[in-house]
Amino acid sequence: MGVIFKFVVSLIAVNFVYCAVLPGVDKCNLEDSACMTPAFQKAFPSFMSGLPEHGVEVLDVMNMDDVAFDLSGLQFSLKEGKLKGLKTATVDNVKWNLQKKTLSVSFHMDASIKGHYVASGRILILPITGDGQMKLKMKNILIKLLMHYEVEKDAQGKEYVVPTKYSFDFDVRDNAHFSLTNLFNGNKELSDAMLLFLNENWKQISIEFGRPLVDSASKKIFKNVKTFLKSVAIKDIAQY
Repeated sequence: MGVIFKFVVSLIAVNFVYCAVLPGVDKCNLEDSACMTPAFQKAFPSFMSGLPEHGVEVLDVMNMDDVAFDLSGLQFSLKEGKLKGLKTATVDNVKWNLQKKTLSVSFHMDASIKGHYVASGRILILPITGDGQMKLKMKNILIKLLMHYEVEKDAQGKEYVVPTKYSFDFDVRDNAHFSLTNLFNGNKELSDAMLLFLNENWKQISIEFGRPLVDSASKKIFKNVKTFLKSVAIKDIAQY
């Protein structure tokens, strides 16, 4: 259940910003991937921990917005969701294209999501119903993010990055483990069978079932990135 990300866009913008704002993070030429990649890596933990002076919320652990979706016959909702793992992400590659005004970032991490779920309908071939607590652990999630942006000037002529849209892809490469309480009104036999099915088919279920959760997390991250970028001119975060 690849967690996180469209939300990666945020990460991207965030890290590039930090290059000049955070102590110990290099200020790079935007198109210098060899410099930008480790700079992003250094920036992740601080940004995800929250920057109240810049209006950035704590994103790890993230208090997720409520999620509800109807996907291939499955009605599912998650409330009081919490996402953990962004601070420990490993940045694999950062590529900035000034001509096309795009920024691509790929990273991987282990992550978990927990919260109160309600489910009814079918997952793949099996019927499911439940109302209880969910915990999902994901090992080695690969996130690839592409962000498009424009550059705007303020009254003093300072230039700022303004994200306009983003897209993402993800893959849970090693494992995903599902734990849900109170399945089938507490029927242990049916519950055990469903959990076995989910965890044996974790790859396919992660791909189909994970995207709405990633969407939710990405929206919150993107919102915080945009808030942050409003306060930091390009020349203050990179060699531009």
